Amino acid sequence: MERKQFYPSRRHHHRNGGKRPLSAKRTRSPHSFPIASIVEEAQDAICYIDFTRNHLYSNEELRAMCPAMVTRRFEDVTALTAFFFARFEENGADLDAIAPVWQEMLDNRFLGCPNMDAHRLHLGERVIQLIFNFTNTPRGVFIMWRDETETILFEEQKDAFLAELSHDFRTPLTAINGYAELLMYRHTDDEKTHAMLTLVKQEAERLERLVDNFLDYQRVSYSEELLTRQPIDLSRLLESVVSSYDATSANHRVTLSTPESATIEADQDKLLQLVHNLVGNAIKYSPDGGTIDVSVTDEDGTLVLSVKDSGIGIPEEALPYIFDEYYRVDSDAHRPIKGTGLGLRICKRIAEAHGWGIHADSVYGEGTTFAIYLYSPIATNQPVHD
Repeated sequence: MERKQFYPSRRHHHRNGGKRPLSAKRTRSPHSFPIASIVEEAQDAICYIDFTRNHLYSNEELRAMCPAMVTRRFEDVTALTAFFFARFEENGADLDAIAPVWQEMLDNRFLGCPNMDAHRLHLGERVIQLIFNFTNTPRGVFIMWRDETETILFEEQKDAFLAELSHDFRTPLTAINGYAELLMYRHTDDEKTHAMLTLVKQEAERLERLVDNFLDYQRVSYSEELLTRQPIDLSRLLESVVSSYDATSANHRVTLSTPESATIEADQDKLLQLVHNLVGNAIKYSPDGGTIDVSVTDEDGTLVLSVKDSGIGIPEEALPYIFDEYYRVDSDAHRPIKGTGLGLRICKRIAEAHGWGIHADSVYGEGTTFAIYLYSPIATNQPVHD
């Protein structure tokens, strides 16, 4: 009986052993992926510049923002550059501000790992943030055009409102502090009345610091531009801070150790807020009383401001998170102590805005030390000359 063939015999249709003719092989162009489709389907205003072919792709959202920004090809980079500069100029941009951004983009186009930070530019009355994302095959860049005009206007209105609110809060608190201090002076012989007035002044000062913390934290950015820098005699400033706690914290002793004069460049109000936050924290987390040591030392030419307490301390596993917003240490010793979780976060923001470093060391149950490294071009032990 004839056996059935389970595997059909090979059929040779071509001289190359049955393989598909070379002409039938698919070849993939380096530009075959649908850039135009990717750009058009993006929901944000976006364009793509293909540097190998000097081709610009744009989508409907970008053309609505700038009608002349149409998809087209250019002879060379010079023509491409001239086109973009003309579009920027007709939309009211400052070409002196545009030129370095454009040049940075061109410099990145043929780098192995191109990377470029976002830039914010003014186009007339609009504020546009350009976000760059480079590609290697082909060599090109996606540019997202994000209109931040309304966001910035909202933040400006918000800052103006907070400034007014801050003034409205501080005016009555200043009056309460002033009158409480005056009444304390007049009732030094009446221990009970003096103690109650001391408590009023202490709570008013605490409320003032909480208001400062809250209002400052509402700012979206806390950059160097928001600071009013001036030469400050750090020793004199710390003396005034330490003396303010003599009458308001009976169970605590705040000491000070500084050079005769130490000069730094800083925003005085923000520096006061930072120091009060740290000293106030040290007192709050030393519920049984004790000594709070405030000191300024010189470490290899850098002035270091330290606030040290002998309170309940911070568990080792919590130390990496204490500068995070709204973070509260979860331990038996910390739970009864109330707080917002903003004080240390604001301290860090103030320090970073000045270009300073901030660091915490602690042993749980023994105490905590916060150190501010006052990196400053004029930080010195020399006195301020009036």
